[in-house]
Amino acid sequence: MKAMIVDPSLPIGKVIKAHGLRGHLKVLPYGETFSTLCVEEKITANLPDGSSLTLTVAEIRPHQKTFLLMSREIATVEEAHRLVGAELCVPESRLPPTDPDEFYWYQLIGLEVVNSEGERLGILEEIIETGSNDVYVVRRGKEEILIPAIEEVVREVDLQRRLMTVDLPETH
Repeated sequence: MKAMIVDPSLPIGKVIKAHGLRGHLKVLPYGETFSTLCVEEKITANLPDGSSLTLTVAEIRPHQKTFLLMSREIATVEEAHRLVGAELCVPESRLPPTDPDEFYWYQLIGLEVVNSEGERLGILEEIIETGSNDVYVVRRGKEEILIPAIEEVVREVDLQRRLMTVDLPETH
């Protein structure tokens, strides 16, 4: 029997509202991947009710800090409203490979974060984009630590062990 290789589906954006009367979707992108979508490309919409729908990109364009997406399957504002809250996903194999010291956000979220002495700081739960560098939000219970995503601070990322080692700057 042959082993089946599964290509995981990764979220690249979320439908935040319907736009216009012809079924455009206003999408909040989760990173740069959304801007690489092409006309006729297939994406999966995972709806809040647990169902999913395959969409064919008919048109995509930037709109302020979001994107407007029109698909071949959605033709009216009513149909578009049904997709509000849906996460839009592509197969993992669709993503371009990263350099050895680069990671996609989905690979980092959920990592356990420790300092250089091995002390547990918490779990990386969120990434905030800023103008100069990203900031990792690490939580342990109600405690929250903001860690700049820069080489001098992030010492090692071990995806196999699901572990990030950081060297926090001293606070005065």
